[in-house]
Amino acid sequence: MTVEFLINLTIQLLGIVATVLLAYRSFQKRRIQLGAEPTLPQYFIRRSTYWTGIALYCALMAILFGLLTWEWLPLEPLVTLVVKNLRAGELVSLLHGLDGSTLMPLIAAGLFLFLVDWENKFNPLLILRDSIHDAFAIPTKAVEVYNALIASRLSAVDDQIKSQIADRLLVESIDPGDFDKSSGTVEYKWAHNCLLFDRIQNYANDSSFRRLFSEPSLKWGEICISYNAMSEKVATWKQAEPHYTKTLNLIKDLDRLTGLLCRLLAALVVFGSPNENDIWATVKKLGGNVHKARLKHTYKYMLLFTAATAVGVILGREISVALHNSFLFPEKPLPHFSYTTMRWIAYAIAMYVFPLALVFISRAVAFRHKQEQADRYYGFYMAMMILGFMVSTTVSTLVWEITFYHRDNFNFLESFLDHMRWGIMPALVCGFVAYRMDTPVSESETLASIVLAAALRFLAWGGVAVVIMLYATDDLTIEKLNLRFTLVGTAFFVIGLLGASARFKSTRQVE
Repeated sequence: MTVEFLINLTIQLLGIVATVLLAYRSFQKRRIQLGAEPTLPQYFIRRSTYWTGIALYCALMAILFGLLTWEWLPLEPLVTLVVKNLRAGELVSLLHGLDGSTLMPLIAAGLFLFLVDWENKFNPLLILRDSIHDAFAIPTKAVEVYNALIASRLSAVDDQIKSQIADRLLVESIDPGDFDKSSGTVEYKWAHNCLLFDRIQNYANDSSFRRLFSEPSLKWGEICISYNAMSEKVATWKQAEPHYTKTLNLIKDLDRLTGLLCRLLAALVVFGSPNENDIWATVKKLGGNVHKARLKHTYKYMLLFTAATAVGVILGREISVALHNSFLFPEKPLPHFSYTTMRWIAYAIAMYVFPLALVFISRAVAFRHKQEQADRYYGFYMAMMILGFMVSTTVSTLVWEITFYHRDNFNFLESFLDHMRWGIMPALVCGFVAYRMDTPVSESETLASIVLAAALRFLAWGGVAVVIMLYATDDLTIEKLNLRFTLVGTAFFVIGLLGASARFKSTRQVE
């Protein structure tokens, strides 16, 4: 065991420890922001499950760092260069040896550690963190319920509930007509708060919700004090002469109370509902008309598809090269990770992710102009397949003819017809992704069922990719047999991961 190996191993271990610590801190940073108040996810999931999510994320980050610095861009050449020249005292040779091949792994390792801790919505590692966090902590439903409660209208509240609310007030400060006034008035805001408080009282009488009412951060005690005080303030305000400043201050206090009430009620509704249907049935009783709306956070899905494509290229090419060198042609080994892989990633993103971005844009435009609601839009799916075919074939034509062949007499139409076979697979992926956007996600699905469904989609689409790519690469010569094998193997992982990632959630809106 050489000194260089020990130093490299120590650096690897220190880097993994730093990665785990940064990943742990990053996972702990995320909060459910309900209005102006942050809420920890422990109110929506068991503590053991939450810590399992932390362990999974930290383990994934550690594995990625280890693969990056040991296999893909190893630090060993830099360590060997530094130790060798420092031992010989040749600092000039050390400086001359610091070129791109030795410094790039160090830069990549530092960049990876930076991305683990960088709080930015476009950070791909944070997209992975948020996905794991959502899978284990279920914060999104609470945010959606909170927004629905804030935006709900009270005109549908029946007279029995109105009289029940009035009877519970310490000071008479509400009239039946207040529920129908404009949402910006003091009367309506106070009626809204009274309704929310009345709904919360129903949960307070149930001992199974005791842990939420005893949790200091949910401020049930402060809510009760503020609610009783606000009853007197509103009654006094109604009896006094109109005063602009006092009205603005009262509205500000009412809005803060509304946020606290909606925050606590959202936690109660999510915690006490066995499935999403019961959640939105409860919200609807509060005066909201809940319906399915367009996809939210589409940029996250695009980053997810980009990451799936990049990972698919890396895994596919590395595994294909390993199989090629071990079983097919060990006498003609192919190089493992090289900068050629980066070109493959760029090409795959242009072939698959760019058409998918156009699918999202087209769906947003179609959603804005559609006249009738329907469960499926098969004409739209077919149109997206045609769009994906045209875009990907055009990309293939331009990339292959201009970048690889360097033909002087470039005929676009002739080359387009020759490259049509490369557009088949992206067209199928675009149609499938458009179809999956309208496939509802069941909230009753367990993590095991989600993983199993993703694995089945991965295998199914990977198998389709193998068949299509065998046809597309049929004209490659015997001398390029290794290239054909690598292309087919890479396509299996890229298409399989894209199919596995096609799982969408839509937000709810309240009219």
